[in-house]
Amino acid sequence: MPLNLHSFPKQERLKSRKIISHLFKGAHSFSAYPLRPVWHILPAADLNTVPSVQFAFTVPKKSFPHAVDRNRLRRQMREAFRLQKHLLIQGLAERNDSNSYAMMLLYTAKEPLPYETIAASIQKIIRKFLAWKIDKNPPASQNSNMLS
Repeated sequence: MPLNLHSFPKQERLKSRKIISHLFKGAHSFSAYPLRPVWHILPAADLNTVPSVQFAFTVPKKSFPHAVDRNRLRRQMREAFRLQKHLLIQGLAERNDSNSYAMMLLYTAKEPLPYETIAASIQKIIRKFLAWKIDKNPPASQNSNMLS
């Protein structure tokens, strides 16, 4: 069965609490307003069971106390990612990258923004992530937030 680049199947959803906790402890990140991607390379033992990139989307309850608002923003983030995911997959394939990644997108704005703004931010995130892939070993004087 051919790979559908415009879908977001369960295998690509990041659900492991263990991996998610590692993301918040010391993963790579940068800011692309209104989103902040946080990612890390999965251990080699997990390479046989996970796709090349697993994603999760989160919206803070503190900024959006009503679940309906959080759910809407998460749906918008998932849809924008789903439609642009092929850029990330093709970029990783062009670089012959055999690593698997776990990535979470955090919504950082304090107000709901239009879908177009979220989609533009996801496109910017994909470009910056692929640029980071080209320069995997940044100078020691810079930290993982060098792309902001």
